[in-house]
Amino acid sequence: MTESSKYDSSDIINFIIANRKILIIVGFLSILLSVGVAYYITPLYRSTAVFFPTELSSISKAILSTNATKSDILQLGDEEVIEQYLQMLSSEIIRNRIISKYDLMNHYEIPKNSKYRRTLLQKKYDDYITFRKTKFQSVKIEVLDPSPDTAALIANDILNLLDSAINKMQYERAYKAFKEVEKQYYGLKQLIANVEDTLKRMGTLGIVDYKSQSRALSDAYANALMKGNERVIKEIKQQLDTLAKYGPKYYSLTNYIEFQREQLSLLHKKYIEAQTDVELNLPHKFVVYKAEKPERKAYPIRWLIVLIVTLSALLLTILLLLLFEKKKNGNNL
Repeated sequence: MTESSKYDSSDIINFIIANRKILIIVGFLSILLSVGVAYYITPLYRSTAVFFPTELSSISKAILSTNATKSDILQLGDEEVIEQYLQMLSSEIIRNRIISKYDLMNHYEIPKNSKYRRTLLQKKYDDYITFRKTKFQSVKIEVLDPSPDTAALIANDILNLLDSAINKMQYERAYKAFKEVEKQYYGLKQLIANVEDTLKRMGTLGIVDYKSQSRALSDAYANALMKGNERVIKEIKQQLDTLAKYGPKYYSLTNYIEFQREQLSLLHKKYIEAQTDVELNLPHKFVVYKAEKPERKAYPIRWLIVLIVTLSALLLTILLLLLFEKKKNGNNL
């Protein structure tokens, strides 16, 4: 078996030597062709930005909450959060802004008479602009572009637009919540103010503390009766009548307003939290490094194209020559 293998190998080598002129010509032409093709292909430059996503938690709860379990604004995102960020990077909000700002329809030279211009643009965008998770739980933004400057600009713009996109989505929800809490908060403040006005009016009638006044007036009335002081009895009787008429309502309103003030305090806390969520915009990422203008092209690798094309052409030529030789020998027999 070893001798047969050596024999076969030497036959192939002899065959190649015998047809070296053809192979040299094919190799030379392949090199010329592949070099022409390689230099005809538009070079692309790759620019990369990397960041760590943070937890998508409520800003107010992270800053204002006194809970032991409050969220941490410095906490890095887990696997689920990273997937959410990848979805956000691929969102229409960011995609449309980039397409519009850099006029990618013309920049990518999408034919104006094409029936599927939008589809071609989306394919180019997905091919040239990619997002992926790294093994270190960070997110990498990679942009390929014929212009090295544009590649870096697009990557950094996407990095910046990510915060804007997240803040916009959070704002839309937080604003609705804020307006609802604001309505309840100022409504309750007005209600308390109305009750306080009512209590003030009752105060002008001499009612300031229903229980204490009731006991004091009852004792004074009893003493006046014992002494037979008609003038004092009449005055106290008038006060008791007024107290009997308005006292229970005063007492009820006093308890009611105390409860509502406690509710207002809780609602004020929610109001501040909701206002913070609406007005405060924080970065949602820790940038590892921003994209920079690449100095060398990433595609095509010309020497690799030349090597693959040349080797493929030579291998195909050898196979065709072997088939031709086999057929010729078969006919001679």
